[in-house]
Amino acid sequence: MPVILSWPGRIEKRQVDDTPVTTTDWTATFLETGGARPDPSYPLDGTSLVGHLFEGEDVPERDLFWRTRSGRALRRGDLKYVRLSGTDHLYDLAADSREQADLAKKQPADLAALRTAWEKVDASLLAYA
Repeated sequence: MPVILSWPGRIEKRQVDDTPVTTTDWTATFLETGGARPDPSYPLDGTSLVGHLFEGEDVPERDLFWRTRSGRALRRGDLKYVRLSGTDHLYDLAADSREQADLAKKQPADLAALRTAWEKVDASLLAYA
C-alpha cells in the first residue's frame, strides 16, 4: 500500500522506502508517536514503525496477513501465498514482482507452510458474518 508522509523536521524530504507494511502498523505507529500505549486487553495486530521512520531501524521480520470474503494472502519475506477463486498460488516477489510465475507446484513445501501460517492467524480472528 503506497503511503505519503510529511513531518517537517522529523522525516527527511523525498525519501522512498519499499519496506512492506500494513494498515495495522500505522495504528501502532501513531499510538507510539503520541505517547500512548494500547490497552493490554486489546493487543495490536501491527508493528510500530517509529524506530524505522525516525531512527533508520529495520522493520522486524514478520508475516503480513490479508483476508477478504473471497480471497486470502500471506507474505513472508519475499514469498507470497495467495488464494483466489479457490486456487492457491505462490510467488517469489524478489524475482517476480508482477506475480506472473506461480511457484505453487514447484515449491509445495513453501506453499503448505504459508497456507498453514495463514490458517493459524485466521483461526484467531472473528469469522466473517
